[in-house]
Amino acid sequence: MRIVVSLLLVFSLLLNSGCAIYEKETTNRGGYLDAVLDDHWLRADSKAMRALRAFAMQVSLARIASVSAKNDSDRQLLAIRIGALTKRFMPIYLCAFNQNPLAVEGAERDPCFYYDSAMLDYSTGLFDLAMIALPLEDAKKLVTTVTGSFINPLNVIDLLGTLLSIGRDAIKHGRVVGALYRDTVELEVQVWLGTPPIENRPPPYQVTVEDVRPLYEIYARGNDNMPAWLAEMSALRARGLEPIPQQKFFYQLAGLMNYICDLITKDPGANSPNTCKSNLPKTMVPPAVVLGSAGSFRIGDVVGAGTLRRGTSPSSGPQRFGKAGITSEQAAPPALMANAITADEKVITVADGRKLQKMLCVPTSDGFDAATREQLKNFNRAVLLPTDSNAVGQITTGDNLQKLRDAQRRFPDCTTAGFRNGFEVGLVARLEADGTPIRPMLNKALGAASIAAPPAPVAPVIIDAATRQAVGSLAAKYGLTGTDITRDLYVKMNPER
Repeated sequence: MRIVVSLLLVFSLLLNSGCAIYEKETTNRGGYLDAVLDDHWLRADSKAMRALRAFAMQVSLARIASVSAKNDSDRQLLAIRIGALTKRFMPIYLCAFNQNPLAVEGAERDPCFYYDSAMLDYSTGLFDLAMIALPLEDAKKLVTTVTGSFINPLNVIDLLGTLLSIGRDAIKHGRVVGALYRDTVELEVQVWLGTPPIENRPPPYQVTVEDVRPLYEIYARGNDNMPAWLAEMSALRARGLEPIPQQKFFYQLAGLMNYICDLITKDPGANSPNTCKSNLPKTMVPPAVVLGSAGSFRIGDVVGAGTLRRGTSPSSGPQRFGKAGITSEQAAPPALMANAITADEKVITVADGRKLQKMLCVPTSDGFDAATREQLKNFNRAVLLPTDSNAVGQITTGDNLQKLRDAQRRFPDCTTAGFRNGFEVGLVARLEADGTPIRPMLNKALGAASIAAPPAPVAPVIIDAATRQAVGSLAAKYGLTGTDITRDLYVKMNPER
């Protein structure tokens, strides 16, 4: 039956809208609806960004409704609809972070191939919420735009376009419904700035500290220059980049929704962990307390299906639709490396820092310790050759950090590659990036010294025992000692450099 309905929907699209919709339905992940959102509001291609955009719209609609002129019965209905919609969102949230909500053994971490279907179900509920949440004049626009059943895909598209245009147009007239668009612009800025610490994509898709530095400088002025934000984010998009949302942003939105539920209604039936606050963490004090004492609350409460529990872990059983909670581990921002000195070091997470330490031949730790500083300096000496006299054991620039990450992608494990220190890692990584690998260079020097060149080891090994022995023999020819690839050895191997 689902297949038949899907075919009918696609056929309806083709009959009513022509090639433009068909192209997006068949080439854009998320279909034509997703493409419309990309054109107008918070562009998103990845599952995580699409989930963040959808939930941000739900929270924006709830915020609008909380200050709109609604009677008590409308507010109670709205609160119930919000809770029902949040339950629909949970499988989308889990899929966005590769936590498959289907209770199928062995598929717990499989990507959700049915993500678009789940998003379509959620989107339908989102439009239903909009009809109740928006002020009367804007809700009338939605009604007049749609002339038939909501099942018709064209009507859904028209409704979406109208909803977004209402949000944008409201900014010009100072109406509160402008929050539908305005609040999420700053959210997107923060998502961009929070991407480098959790970035794990390869170039050219990787978002680095240097990439977002212009946006950071604009945002740090504190003058809320929205046109400048939008222009800089557009420039990043034009380069083919996309941010990765940290899970803390979902947690903040969920906490804000919890607070908004208290603003919408005090009715215990409509505003409870089983209705409006379903699946939401408690991250803000109730509105009435804000004007009095500060009260007590704790970020990281674990929420089950309608049950708030403090300091406990979620069920160890399989996740199911509507049964998932947001844990403190998912919500808390990642820990940053201790003893950071420079601005670029202060954005490096412990997880990322340990990867860099593993690449630099340093025992992993939670901070920039003395051993890490020493090997950072050795790495920087190799990168800066021959002008390496001012090399320091710090990550001084975004370009410096990028070179470290490039080396880490090439050689994630120092021991496996056969390196002994940061200098060897930095030198080999630099030479390979320049298109002049060290192996031919070493073989040429060995030949000139009448030393037999050993066969190249099998990747990922770069320097094996035979190569070490050959390096030691070459060093002895040059009047040096040891079997490490040092600065002096490299200079003698390449006097022209």
